[in-house]
Amino acid sequence: MAEQNSSQPQTNRLSTLVWTFVLVIAIFVLGGLLTWKYAYPIHTIAGLSLTLLVALILGSLCFWLLSKRRIQPQTPNQDKLLINKRCKLLTKHFKAMLNIQKRKKRLSSRYDLPFYVLLSDDPIKDKSIITQMGYEAYKVDDFGNDIEFPILFWLSEHSILISVSLGDEQHPEYVKTLCKNLNKWRSRQAINGIILTTDVKELLKSTETVTQKADKIKSQIKSFNHIFGLNLPVYNIITQMGQINDFCQFFSAFDETKRNDVFGVTSPIMKHGGIDADWYNTEYDNLITQLLSNMSNALASQLNQDYRNAICAAPYQFALLKESLWEFLYRLYRGEQLHDGLNFRGFYFTHSGQIQKQHDVLANMVNQTLGYEQFQQHQQIPVQQTLFAQYLMTHTILNEHELVGVNRRKENLLLTMQVAYTLFWLSLFAFVLIDIKIDFDYQSKLEAEADTMLERYKEAISAQPYNIENMADNIPNLYSLNRIYALYREPRPWYSFSFMPTSSIVSDVEAAYFDELQRVLIPSMENTLEKDLFVYVNLEDQAKTLSLLNNYRLLFNVDRSNIGALKRYFITTLEEQGEADSVNIAQLEVLLDDVFEKGLVPIKANLGLEQLAKRVISQTGVETLLYQHILNSETYSSRIDIRHELGNNFRKLMSFSPNYAGYMVPYLYTPSGFNELDLSINSPILKEALRAYEGVAGASPSASEMYRISRDLKQRYQNDYINYWRDFISQIQVANVSNADDLKRTMALLTNASNNPLAMLYNTVSKYTSVELPKDPTKDNETQPRQQDMDKKESARQIQLAFEKFHNQVTTDEQGNKPIDSLLGKVTQAETWLDKFYQAEDPQKVAYHALTASIKTSNPISVLAQQEAAQPSISKQILTQLTRQSNELVMSLAHDYLNNTWRSEVYQPYKTTIAGYYPFNKTASSDASTADVAAFFKSDGTLEQYYQSKLKNFSTEERSPYLYGLLPNTGFALDPSVWQMISKARDIRNALFLADPQNMSLQFQLRAKEMSSDVTEFIIQGEKPLFVYQHGPRLWTKQSWSAAAIEQDSVGFQIKAQQSSIASESYKGNWAWFKFIQPRVASATSQETEVAIKYGNTQVQLSIKTQGQNNPFVPNFFSAFSLPSSI
Repeated sequence: MAEQNSSQPQTNRLSTLVWTFVLVIAIFVLGGLLTWKYAYPIHTIAGLSLTLLVALILGSLCFWLLSKRRIQPQTPNQDKLLINKRCKLLTKHFKAMLNIQKRKKRLSSRYDLPFYVLLSDDPIKDKSIITQMGYEAYKVDDFGNDIEFPILFWLSEHSILISVSLGDEQHPEYVKTLCKNLNKWRSRQAINGIILTTDVKELLKSTETVTQKADKIKSQIKSFNHIFGLNLPVYNIITQMGQINDFCQFFSAFDETKRNDVFGVTSPIMKHGGIDADWYNTEYDNLITQLLSNMSNALASQLNQDYRNAICAAPYQFALLKESLWEFLYRLYRGEQLHDGLNFRGFYFTHSGQIQKQHDVLANMVNQTLGYEQFQQHQQIPVQQTLFAQYLMTHTILNEHELVGVNRRKENLLLTMQVAYTLFWLSLFAFVLIDIKIDFDYQSKLEAEADTMLERYKEAISAQPYNIENMADNIPNLYSLNRIYALYREPRPWYSFSFMPTSSIVSDVEAAYFDELQRVLIPSMENTLEKDLFVYVNLEDQAKTLSLLNNYRLLFNVDRSNIGALKRYFITTLEEQGEADSVNIAQLEVLLDDVFEKGLVPIKANLGLEQLAKRVISQTGVETLLYQHILNSETYSSRIDIRHELGNNFRKLMSFSPNYAGYMVPYLYTPSGFNELDLSINSPILKEALRAYEGVAGASPSASEMYRISRDLKQRYQNDYINYWRDFISQIQVANVSNADDLKRTMALLTNASNNPLAMLYNTVSKYTSVELPKDPTKDNETQPRQQDMDKKESARQIQLAFEKFHNQVTTDEQGNKPIDSLLGKVTQAETWLDKFYQAEDPQKVAYHALTASIKTSNPISVLAQQEAAQPSISKQILTQLTRQSNELVMSLAHDYLNNTWRSEVYQPYKTTIAGYYPFNKTASSDASTADVAAFFKSDGTLEQYYQSKLKNFSTEERSPYLYGLLPNTGFALDPSVWQMISKARDIRNALFLADPQNMSLQFQLRAKEMSSDVTEFIIQGEKPLFVYQHGPRLWTKQSWSAAAIEQDSVGFQIKAQQSSIASESYKGNWAWFKFIQPRVASATSQETEVAIKYGNTQVQLSIKTQGQNNPFVPNFFSAFSLPSSI
């Protein structure tokens, strides 16, 4: 850390110098280029001197600023800094190691020398094995194999080995850096395999420990496979076999050649990786068999008894290692459900010759079998020779260096890039050759066509020379020359590049074409204009002279911008003269475009003719031209779309008239445009307009003329401003509110606080019609600005007054309220009041009670209607529709309520118990129950209760009974037949309930009025005789009919002559009296009824007198009562 802090100022100083040098060089390059382009050769020294001066100044400034940079105090993590430093050092030494290897052995490809990664828990312990395999350590200094660093490099003639520690000193960043460098150096095949060394004592630990270690190593190898994109072959080396008693002693008498041989097994290649158990058992047993088969030779060569004992025990010690090694290898190489296992290539045993603690596996097993927990370990004489390592790399592992294959993705990418690179250059070369040929053919064809057209043009000129006096005759020939010019103006084909060599005569063609336009067409145009101008000057046509003089001046103006007027004039003139057809007109348009684009003008104007035209022109017509010029100027002709200011809900409530686009407001009719537009006599815009019409307005009009023009323009602008926004308002159409859904939607829109269309419309109109002058006073030339301010203030006041209603709606009063907010608040109250109808379980009943409330309170709908008169037209239309539709909605609900209750409470009982029965239906065969009739017609009966509860509130002050609505002069009436039937029901009640309001009965008197002479006796009888008459005094007899009287269930009469009966009839039921009397009524009044009973020539006449003013015996007294099904 101290070293880093000490080096930091030097690094900052070096960085400052580098950046300053880069800046100075950049300035020199840029200055040199500018000097070469603009100052060479006259001002070369001045340009270089200025460049040097600027470079010194900016370089010094840059150096000072960078030197003064404040170094932010940092307290980085010490470990992180050390790791970053070592990662950088690792990269550095990786590159240095490669350079050393390149010097040792020249390779045609970086893939010719195999790379292997050796994974070890302690690479230092494996150093002797690594060196025995033929490797030497790289970099024996501050970073290399003499210090304990987790990643070391080993070099050899046949390969490069990188040992990676799996211990705690390892850090993921080291491994990441190593992989990054390997991938960078050998992107398609980073390494050729992995050599995994495992200390044999690790296999003697518990199964759980072995499993955990295998899983950890497996994860590391998988990460290598993923990073490199390879399926790396893995070679397992079991090291430190001297820690197993007797094993190394077995080979003590062997010669050096056998001790250097490989002791292990290489696995056959398996497609899906992993390790095969049968193969493992077979091969491991073969190794044991080899030991057993060499036991005799080993014993024969060894005389030391301890060694002889070890030779006998070695195969069994080695056999006991089989199971634990299998557990380790199986756990390491087993495949998963969706993934193959690692690429296992074999397992091999080595001994490094180091002296370490020994383990007697066989004795330990026997000891445990006998039940002892521990025993005295006997340490043998260690074998300090390296076993089985020397040929392991060269004879076994390197033979399979091509087995790993390549990263297919990167291999395919490389192949694709190589093919693409080759095809690109071949294609480019072919394209260049073909393009040169095609471009040559194109240029040849173009030149040939131009030569042909030029010959035709020369022939046409010879046949018909140019005539300045007749512009129409000159057009075809000029257009022929234009075609030649246009031929070279056509877009070059894609294969013709500007940098390619060409022999084109385009510059000569262009010069000849415009020379002809200047020599022929311009004089023809001038001549045509002068002729027309002279004619209208003589005619003293002021308007036409004004327009022609303006065009004449434009023709001589090189900087003209309004070329549209000139083009229209010449085309129209040609059409009016009838000297050209549509083809000539189109040709003239093309020629005029070229003239105006090139800025060609006549040489000298006819000043005398101009003076004559100016005398004819009346100055009173200049204002119109000036005003139109201002309107069409670039500053004020832009438009502003104000639809977004009206809100997203505007179209849901209102719309603009069809084909109206006034919402694209000209900038001139906005407050900003109002304030910017200066129409005073000294305003730049007015002076610019006068310059544009200098030919007609004069170079410098007098002060009085300027004042008049300024005043007229101001008044016209003020009127146009007001009329534009009045037209804008008049073009707004309010959406129709024709049903309850429209009403609810409109109410929701008007009660939307954040996006209220009506409020936003009023705010928008108020915003664009509230014009206020800026507050900043003008200091210089105070007299004229003060007058300008007064005029603009008056215009602003007039505009304000024209839209005062809208301004008042959005202006805050003393209490901080706005009328529009108050109005929308009343709309909200109306919406809340209407919500009770939408949300009620029975909205019809609620509506009826709202209209028939005994104490009438001002409802929000009527309050809203009262606001209409004081509102602007738009809100007035909206309020009218809202209140009208709300009133119709409530009245419709109330009417529906009356209809529904009428059907259920009145009409249905009437239809089922009365309507189809006698006496209400004279032809019915069944009688109406007197109890049902009484229940329906009595004073507290069905019909009267309905009337009292539902219909009593109907007003009868004028016309028919009428129920008032929510608004004045509104309401609805019921079917008139309802009131007729209610009156008829009262007659029935007065007739039948006169004696007792609760019981139906009838009291009447009966007497004989006349009887035929041949009739001796007339009898009316029920259960007993009720009336008897025999040609005597005609006396009144009282009769009664009661709904509860059983004796009246049957009534009949009998007419007798002497002892014989002339006629006899009988009537059954409670309505028997009516069945007897009503069919025979001869005449009837409100109290008297004449009844005639006739049989042939025999007749009996009776008189009946009833009480009250309603006679129930009148024909159709009951049948005339017929209720409507709907009211």
